[in-house]
Amino acid sequence: MNKTRIILLVTMLLLVCTASFAALGLKGERYAISGTEYYQRGDYRSAIKDFLAANAAAEGSRPEYLFWLGKLHIAVSDTSQALDWFAKYLSTNDQQNKQEALDYIRILNRQESIFDQITWRSMPSYLSSRNSDYGSLLTPDKKYLWFTSLAPTRFDKENIWRAEKLATGWGRPYPVDELNTDKNEAIGSFSTDGKTAYIFGNFRHNQVDGDIYYSTYSGKWQNPIAIDAVNSPQVEAHPMVWRDSLMFFSSSREGGYGEFDIYLSIKKDGIWGEPMNLGSQINTTGSEQTPFLDSDGRTLFFASDAHPGFGGFDIFRAVRIGKGWQNWSDPDNLGIPVNTIRNDRHFFKIENSNEALVSSDRKADGFEKMYALNLTFTIPASYILTDPATGEKTVVTVGADGDVILGPTGEVVAVVTDTGDIVTPDEKIEAPVVVIPNYFNVFGRLTDENAKPLNADIEFSTVINGKTFKDVVTTDDKGYYNLKLPMSDKYHVIANAEGYMLHAEDISVPQDGSPVSLNIALEKLEVKKVFVFQNILFDFDKAVIKPESFAIVDEIVVTMLSNPEIKIEISGHTCNMGKEEYNLGLSKLRAQAVVDYLVSKGVETGRLTFDGFGESKPLNDNKTIAKRQQNRRVEVKVME
Repeated sequence: MNKTRIILLVTMLLLVCTASFAALGLKGERYAISGTEYYQRGDYRSAIKDFLAANAAAEGSRPEYLFWLGKLHIAVSDTSQALDWFAKYLSTNDQQNKQEALDYIRILNRQESIFDQITWRSMPSYLSSRNSDYGSLLTPDKKYLWFTSLAPTRFDKENIWRAEKLATGWGRPYPVDELNTDKNEAIGSFSTDGKTAYIFGNFRHNQVDGDIYYSTYSGKWQNPIAIDAVNSPQVEAHPMVWRDSLMFFSSSREGGYGEFDIYLSIKKDGIWGEPMNLGSQINTTGSEQTPFLDSDGRTLFFASDAHPGFGGFDIFRAVRIGKGWQNWSDPDNLGIPVNTIRNDRHFFKIENSNEALVSSDRKADGFEKMYALNLTFTIPASYILTDPATGEKTVVTVGADGDVILGPTGEVVAVVTDTGDIVTPDEKIEAPVVVIPNYFNVFGRLTDENAKPLNADIEFSTVINGKTFKDVVTTDDKGYYNLKLPMSDKYHVIANAEGYMLHAEDISVPQDGSPVSLNIALEKLEVKKVFVFQNILFDFDKAVIKPESFAIVDEIVVTMLSNPEIKIEISGHTCNMGKEEYNLGLSKLRAQAVVDYLVSKGVETGRLTFDGFGESKPLNDNKTIAKRQQNRRVEVKVME
């Protein structure tokens, strides 16, 4: 089912509900009608307020109001309130929405066994367009973010874009013109070396169905070539290639279970094999799309609009059981906040990290947008297995040594190890040691330089056992925050609020696990305000920025991209060593080098000016080495 059709069906349902409230003359109908209108616009808080009023006016006598309140609390990610309202609804014995309510309750209860920790946030605004932006993923070297967008370019329709990874965020995105045409294109995945891109497109003359192609990189991306071994006369899309040997994709070809099914092709001797349908445990009479196989080679994430979910497409997880590719655990709905009552698709987990990316139209504006997740899956993770012969369900915990899988007659057919491997009982199992991290708390307040509280995100990142760990906390209305983090030697901290210069610093972590107090004051981007950077270093006697200073200049880049209305002047300054005329020229060249770097990362030249002042504006008397180092600086001045 395509997105337009889903939107039309939802709109029709809302119109029917609104008409029903009015036609039946229900108590509280005025509030209910207003509430459905707020829901349609994505203003869920106002919708809740109106349905509470409707329920109060009806004195709890209208089951549909109770059901709506449960669903609306899903929309605002309030699990406990959603469960309470669904319980009240079921107590009425109303049958109209009973099964849907039971499905919601099961998903909400189940999600607690999937994640230990999960947060989400929007991607930076400058990555987004006024249209849909979705399907985000990282290249294998993690240096670029690629995604698909309907943003205007010299090509029409869907196009492929990419943005460079910077030390403090993302650079400005640009279309990958070699892979774009006036038809629809979408990025799918990459080879392990990053030199082959697997994409969806219509590159053949007069093609309208959409197929899977590949393009290789040799100085630039080459013309895409169709992979005919996996293509059919119908639509093939969302190619996800795992370890250069497995290709998962979605297809509307004949012989499937529904509108779109997920298929797998296995590469052998350099040739992609005949695609196989993943079976009825994964595929339904609806649409299954955007497959993603985790690095463990057994956990499949995908989107479905027919497995029990919150609405539209939801993201699910299933685990391959045994050696075949058609034996799967029952798909788990990932629940709140990954899924919403709108459409959620394109799950991508970043390898060796706790980070993931999703796409969603959760803002109810009709456009898909990209979101970042920081998540930790529960260990052990339990999965439900349904025996195809009897329909009997068995819970298996992957990650706990000795858990078993039972056959149809109750015999033990396999054992699960604490690495998630499934082995037969006669195989020898050597269980590795699982290290459970200790935690500490970091707390404090985010303000401006005048102690005014700021409501913004603060990002904490580190590396633990070779894996990147990142978490983000949002300050409250008074600027306070408190966050539990796993132990590490140090964390890199970034605070970036609109209208302020980005702040980055490293903090050390006491190894006794004692709490860390961290207050951050951001400096406002006011006209004529000067920001001094004494740690932007250059090669000796040259205007070449040292690589170790790129992270500092990236703070300026991300600040400029996050505040597109700001203009700045970059000025270079030196100490009094050397000839005055020479210092003046060197300072101008160094200021220009900073401007050139900013432009290379996507800052518009029209927002930048530069000048050099040599030794003419010292901060002190230059009498010591330390003082001379202070005078060798770059300044950023906010201009009108």
